[in-house]
Amino acid sequence: MTTTTPHAAASVPLRTGERLALALAREDMMQEYHRWETDPATVVGFGARWPVSWDVFQARFRGIHTSSHYQLFEVITVTDGVPVGTTSLSVDQSVNNAEFTLVIAPEHRGRGYAAEATALTLDWAFTIASLDAVWLAVLAPHIPAVNAYLKAGFRAAGRLRNAALWHGERVDKLLLDCVPEDLAAEKR
Repeated sequence: MTTTTPHAAASVPLRTGERLALALAREDMMQEYHRWETDPATVVGFGARWPVSWDVFQARFRGIHTSSHYQLFEVITVTDGVPVGTTSLSVDQSVNNAEFTLVIAPEHRGRGYAAEATALTLDWAFTIASLDAVWLAVLAPHIPAVNAYLKAGFRAAGRLRNAALWHGERVDKLLLDCVPEDLAAEKR
């Protein structure tokens, strides 16, 4: 007699790109999402000093899934549905725009996934969610992230000087934004 271990339901792609797709975030992946967010490189990349505790992460995760102002996507590979990261849109409905965040799993970094995951999320933001703008803040020395965001369609919108920490040093925080016209101009 063969016994099988039940597997979590596979993610259903919502928006598909060349190598990646967006899917809904899943509660059964919470521990993995937490591992990705508490990776030291992620903590430094966000300009934080400490990782978020499991209890805080769990409460935040469960709280945001009941909000119509926040959408967390799981980023999966098209070929086999392997989760490689998350993206999120935190919507300010009073101005119809959203803050964008991205986390790529440590073991999947360096493969060019950030730009494609960002582009897929921008596509969703403008064509499905009908947002007017999406913005983000990124630390100036985080060159791979800055390049990925620019490649996906973001544009420079401003700079906050000495506004964050990067490996214990004060650094600038860059503000980037994207509006639907930016993506339309790229397609021409």
